[in-house]
Amino acid sequence: MKYLKTSQYVPGKGEAWMYYELDDKMEVQRYCTHIPMTSELERVPDPIIKQLFRPEMMQPSTAEEFTSRWDLGK
Repeated sequence: MKYLKTSQYVPGKGEAWMYYELDDKMEVQRYCTHIPMTSELERVPDPIIKQLFRPEMMQPSTAEEFTSRWDLGK
């Protein structure tokens, strides 16, 4: 598996971080969005869209970082 992350500012809420888990073909297996300032979390276990737009613009992440965010919703 490969892991990527990216962020986007959300007015009134702060930075929203999106964490992606991808297979070896770079297809999205699952992802989550976490807004630390508001403790909001959205988990998407089976996303409809499987290809990322411009993944080269994203930051690398790790399995541990992804799992720590994903597990916040349990």
